[in-house]
Amino acid sequence: LAVYFPVGKSAIYPGYLGNERTINQIDSVLLGFRTQPDRRLTAIHLSSGASPEGPVALNGSLSLRRADTLRSHLAGRDPALGADLFRIQSLGEDYGGLADYLGGISQPWVRQALELIGDPSIPDAEAALRRLSGGSVWRTLHRDAFPWLRRATVSFEYETALLPLPPLLTAPATESASAGLLPRLPFRTELTAAEPALRPVLALSTNLLYDITYVPGYGLTSIPSLSLEYYPARSRHFSFGADVEWPMWQHWDTHRFLQIQNITLWTRRYFRDCQDRFRGLYLLGSANGARFGIGFDDKRGWEGEGLGASLGIGHKWIFGKSRFWLDLGIAAGVFWARYDPYVYGHDATRRYYYDYAGDPAQFTPRNHRLFWAGPTRVWLSLGIDLFNRRRR
Repeated sequence: LAVYFPVGKSAIYPGYLGNERTINQIDSVLLGFRTQPDRRLTAIHLSSGASPEGPVALNGSLSLRRADTLRSHLAGRDPALGADLFRIQSLGEDYGGLADYLGGISQPWVRQALELIGDPSIPDAEAALRRLSGGSVWRTLHRDAFPWLRRATVSFEYETALLPLPPLLTAPATESASAGLLPRLPFRTELTAAEPALRPVLALSTNLLYDITYVPGYGLTSIPSLSLEYYPARSRHFSFGADVEWPMWQHWDTHRFLQIQNITLWTRRYFRDCQDRFRGLYLLGSANGARFGIGFDDKRGWEGEGLGASLGIGHKWIFGKSRFWLDLGIAAGVFWARYDPYVYGHDATRRYYYDYAGDPAQFTPRNHRLFWAGPTRVWLSLGIDLFNRRRR
């Protein structure tokens, strides 16, 4: 039974590469030993490894920590397990497992990769693999093979006078000798089919607080808004996005106007390691540009253009296993604008500042300035994740 780990991590993530199912199987094994006293547990073999990404010493330490994490999990599930039962083997960078994985692939570059891995005269196999075929082999291994090297396996030895455990729960003592070897392609294909390792590509959302808005002096109105978030394939913390707001309300009889065109570009840094769906607490940095025309009556109003920058914090919740999510946050920053009192033009032609068609000599440029520092945005957004890509 194998538990898999994200790159650089030694904590167990139940949602990563079928771990939840494996953890349940391990718990079933331990329950079987507790409830059937005729089966006496004699040893627990733990073997762990790391993928060849980064310093060798760091990966060696990471490999050992992964075995210790699985040992702690087992001990936490059954406090009766004594320290003398555990047999721990740390493989470090598991090139043996990589060779076994490549043995199940028929590609022209596999022979070259196997020669590099098995050549003791090459002091830095990682660097050699990175150079192979201009880096394309390394990228393929990084995508397809390395996730299956970052694992810790467990097998159980026991004595019994009765029937053995069911095949799913049985791991012969000899397995510990080959625990560092990766499953070949049939096993990997079965696991992927049972629990697809997919993650979204894009998300669309709308700010509910903008959709139903009350503007003092103007009344109840709506600010249509749309947000697009992009989840990079290789990032587990950062996403990028853009927001657009475009209310274009014109009430000619009362000289009330709410015309805003605002575009915001932003990036988020999620605190949790997002292996599948991006969620949880995050920090946000954004920059925006806007032009606006806001009129309350025939005497009060402004129109202008501005630029801003903000920092914020938010939290995203996912609705169960659906694609929908809810996002809540607030941001503060600065906004600088040039503006003038609203230019009403001539109501018969309905030409306003941005549609000016009169004598250029009589056109009045902006001559007022605004600098704002404080809250700039608040959101309660409803969104949906779209498309899927294979999780890395």
